[in-house]
Amino acid sequence: MPIVKSRIPFTPQNPFRPSRPETSKIIFLSFEGSVTEEEYFSRISELYSEIKHRIQFISVAEDAVHTLPKRRTPEQLKMLSKVRPKQLVERIDQFKIEKNESYEFSKYPEDEFWIVTDVDNNWSDAEISNGKTLQEEWMEAIALCAEKGYHYAVSNPFFELWLLLHHDEASDEDKAFAVTETHAYEKTDHFRIRLSELGAALKDKKHICFSDYNIEKVNLAIKRAEVLHKNKQDLCPKYFATTVYLILNKLMEMLPESKN
Repeated sequence: MPIVKSRIPFTPQNPFRPSRPETSKIIFLSFEGSVTEEEYFSRISELYSEIKHRIQFISVAEDAVHTLPKRRTPEQLKMLSKVRPKQLVERIDQFKIEKNESYEFSKYPEDEFWIVTDVDNNWSDAEISNGKTLQEEWMEAIALCAEKGYHYAVSNPFFELWLLLHHDEASDEDKAFAVTETHAYEKTDHFRIRLSELGAALKDKKHICFSDYNIEKVNLAIKRAEVLHKNKQDLCPKYFATTVYLILNKLMEMLPESKN
C-alpha cells in the first residue's frame, strides 16, 4: 500500500485512512524532506506489495497536510519545509496524539516510528536560539528518539546519497562531501548531477521517476550502504554513509524466501 494512495479529497474531516488495518504492523515515517523521501517510500510500497497486509509505510508529513505531494499549496510546502530533526520528533508526538483514536497505538507495540533526515547543515555550530547550536539540538533530537523508542535513518550528507547507491558505487569525489568534524556542510547539486548522469534525474530537483527504482536496485543499494556504514553501532554516522537501508532491512526480513 503506497504511502499516498487515495481516490477521495484529503481533508481533516474526510481522512483517507479512517481506521487502522486490523492485521498490519505500520512503520510511521517523519521526513525532513517533504517530497523526494515520500515518493521514494511510496515506490518501495509498490515494489513490495505482496507484504502490504503485514507492513505499511505512512508519512507523518502527508497526514499533517492531507494533500498529495504534487498537489500541495505554497503554504503547505512552507509548513513542511526547513524542518529540523527535533521538529521531526515533535511531529511524530503530535501525530500520535491526533491519530490515537484511529490507530490505537497502545494496542500495537510492534509499530515503529522513524525520523528520516540528512546531516547537512544540522551538524554545525550555527546558533538557532537561546545560545543553542544546531549541533546541540541535533543531539537532543537523537536523545529524544532513544527516550521515546523512535528510530532514525540518517544520510550524511544528503538523502540523495541513498538514491545514488541504487545506481552506482560511491566515488571518492562523492565521499568528499561528507559532513565531519573537520569538513563543514557544503551546499551542492553534486548528487543531483550524478543521478542525472546515471539516467535517474530528479524532476524539478525533487521528484523521482518510479521506473528508475526496482527490487534489484534496492538490493544493490542496501549492500552498498552496509559497506559504507563502517560502525553498525553508530546510527548517526559522522562520515559518508546512510542508514536508510535499516528501514529496508525491515521489509527484507518479512519477504518470502523466494524474493530474498
